[in-house]
Amino acid sequence: MDILWSGAFLVPIIALLGTTRPQERDTSGMLGWLALAALRHRYSKSSESTLDQDLAACRRSDPIAALLTNLRNQGRSNSLLAKQVDFTGSLSDKSGLLATYIACRQAGMRHLWTGQRIVLVDSIDRHHILPRRQFSEKTRTSSDVVANIAFIKDEVNNAISNTGPEIYLPKIDNKLLKSQAIPLNPSLWRIDHADEFFAARRKLLAASFNEFVRDALPGRRL
Repeated sequence: MDILWSGAFLVPIIALLGTTRPQERDTSGMLGWLALAALRHRYSKSSESTLDQDLAACRRSDPIAALLTNLRNQGRSNSLLAKQVDFTGSLSDKSGLLATYIACRQAGMRHLWTGQRIVLVDSIDRHHILPRRQFSEKTRTSSDVVANIAFIKDEVNNAISNTGPEIYLPKIDNKLLKSQAIPLNPSLWRIDHADEFFAARRKLLAASFNEFVRDALPGRRL
């Protein structure tokens, strides 16, 4: 629950697990729906009635399709796919952080220094790619956005907190940067180009998140 802000997200999953045999379960579809539901802030308002709708969907012959229809009816757009604007939030935006994590996992998320695969454990830290301390006091809060977050070990995060991105990013293999959807254009690795860096990374994050959703929900209307 440090990631999902409402236990309601788990109720349809539990209902589907409890009413279908293991060989009949579309587990990737469940995960795809969960990712989209979190991205679209499902259950943020009128959670009880919304949950009733989704539990009814779980009883349909194609529950994943019905759940996606409910999610589509919630928004103003027919498309459920992520847009760059979905990654513009601050660090308090849990849906944005979860979407960023999913996008990085889809990209093959590796530790930026060791190259090891990263899994969601207590030792994983949120790392400001453009270090927060490199921003002026007046603009420092502008660095606290999901588009500026990568995932690393906390001890490494502390070691480079005072190092400029133009110094430490060139030392990292491009394959590792790509594994966390970090733009490869060195001209963007500067604090004075932060807005351009964030815009480029939001584009990469949205594309990677959507790749995950398409893989999880093949043939579905998204």
